[in-house]
Amino acid sequence: MIYESRFWKNDLLKQAKSLRSKTIQKRWTENSFARLEQSVMLGFYSIRKLIEAKKLSDSVANQSITVRFYVCKGKLVTRRNWGDIDELYDVNAPQSVTKDLLFFCHQFVHSYIFVPSFDDSNCLDGICISSDKERHKALYHIYIHQIIDIFEQVGNDYPVRSLFYFDEKLGDYRIQNWASDDANYKSEILKAIEKSEM
Repeated sequence: MIYESRFWKNDLLKQAKSLRSKTIQKRWTENSFARLEQSVMLGFYSIRKLIEAKKLSDSVANQSITVRFYVCKGKLVTRRNWGDIDELYDVNAPQSVTKDLLFFCHQFVHSYIFVPSFDDSNCLDGICISSDKERHKALYHIYIHQIIDIFEQVGNDYPVRSLFYFDEKLGDYRIQNWASDDANYKSEILKAIEKSEM
């Protein structure tokens, strides 16, 4: 459980700033790659914990993210070949998929494949990622500007309205959170109250 989310969110804003500087970095060392991996993984772990602790507005926590993905060619993805992306995935036929934020948190936290991608100018443009459970299905490519945007959204998100209602089946309270700019929070509160009375 997270008691005070400010410290977690401030760290995400620092990580976003650090990632932004990496988009113009030209020289990459082993240390640079390790720091990138650490920053992104810890960032998504923090986001997952904030979602689970209900420290984010529902609009941020439940947002959908559209990324490119590549279908697995059917070869086994193992500890010996996980870096051979061209051989394992159909990289010449990118597709588009939309998943929720928590899905991508799991991809990073449980990553089996984590490979930075670079543009024609040799600047960081994204991360190719796949979790241990997804590795035989698909490889996801998320742009670095998307990651930075997510970290900044979460780092700046402080819900101003909350509704707690007890769920008998869960044996605990369900929580809904709204940010100050959530225009439809009143209708959502009424819906939540109706659910709690069923």
